[in-house]
Amino acid sequence: MADTPESQHRLIAAIGYAFTPIVSIIVLTSDLKHDRFMKRHAGQAMVWAPVFLLAFVLVVVAAIWMLRTDLLLLCLFPILFHLPFLPGVIWGWRVYRGGDPRPPVIAPLAARLFPTD
Repeated sequence: MADTPESQHRLIAAIGYAFTPIVSIIVLTSDLKHDRFMKRHAGQAMVWAPVFLLAFVLVVVAAIWMLRTDLLLLCLFPILFHLPFLPGVIWGWRVYRGGDPRPPVIAPLAARLFPTD
């Protein structure tokens, strides 16, 4: 991709989905919040953040349970560890490639919580 402001914004939005809520907070507190594209994707990533964090906690609890139950079950941990990151990475990849992901529940809620107008 060319190194234009459009591609830079797409890259920041993509990273915001993968590394939520850190990048999203930075976008929403910087001058980038005045750009509608950036604010919408940062808002969607912020709405995704609690779901991601809850899923991550559940993965850690499952890993502790697997460790206590059977050491052989712990072999599933690398696969299980990546599951909470998967939706954010997929949405980020779609943004980076020029798509416009609008997750069914997250996008309308983000539009109400973080209006772009």
